[in-house]
Amino acid sequence: MISHHLALDYTLAPGWMTPFVEGVKTGVATGRKCTDCAKVSFPPVRICPCGSTKGTWVALSGQAEITWRADGADGSFALARFEGANTLSSVKLIDVDPDTTNGRLAASEGDLPMLLLTEEPNA
Repeated sequence: MISHHLALDYTLAPGWMTPFVEGVKTGVATGRKCTDCAKVSFPPVRICPCGSTKGTWVALSGQAEITWRADGADGSFALARFEGANTLSSVKLIDVDPDTTNGRLAASEGDLPMLLLTEEPNA
C-alpha cells in the first residue's frame, strides 16, 4: 500500500439551502415548511417524509429544547427540537450548563456553517 497526502481545494455552493445556511451564519433559524403536509423541518429536507418536494421557507424563533446531550473531550453536543419544527437537530453546545434543558441558536463560527446552541438567559 502506498500512502500519499492529497490536498483538495473546492467550494460548495449552498444551492436551494441558501436561506438556511445564511440564517445559521447569523444565528437566525430558518426552517422549510412542506406545502402538502405543513410539517416544518429544521435543518431543511429537500423531500418531506410525505414525499413532497414543495415547500416554503419559514422563520423560527431560534429557541430549542435539548432532548439528549453528550459531553466528551471534543465538546458537548445534543439533539434539540427547535420551536416550530417537527424534526430534531444535532447541535454543538456552547457554554450550556449540564442541567439546562433549553437554549437558543447562536451565530455560527468560522467558514463552515454549524448549528450552535447557547444557553438562554434566565433558562
